Amino acid sequence: MSSRQRAEATGKPDTKSSDLAVMWRGKRFTLPRAEEFPLEALEAEEDGKHLTALRIILGDTQYSTWRSLATTAADAEDFSTKVMKELGRGNR
Repeated sequence: MSSRQRAEATGKPDTKSSDLAVMWRGKRFTLPRAEEFPLEALEAEEDGKHLTALRIILGDTQYSTWRSLATTAADAEDFSTKVMKELGRGNR
């Protein structure tokens, strides 16, 4: 079974392939594979600084684009749910 087939069968992304992407409000946001997340982002998440972690993961340009589209806490939650689903980390 190929990595792609395994990913499709399990519903989890193939973490050995290229970066992942999330479509949100008509924009495509690329994400690094989970094992390539900067430690700074993981530390921010552990400290409860979710938007800081998101900014680090997306990078300044993508974060600015996302921030221009997101105006409420519900927007942030919706985007986060899509990101977590793409990463295969379960429901958030």
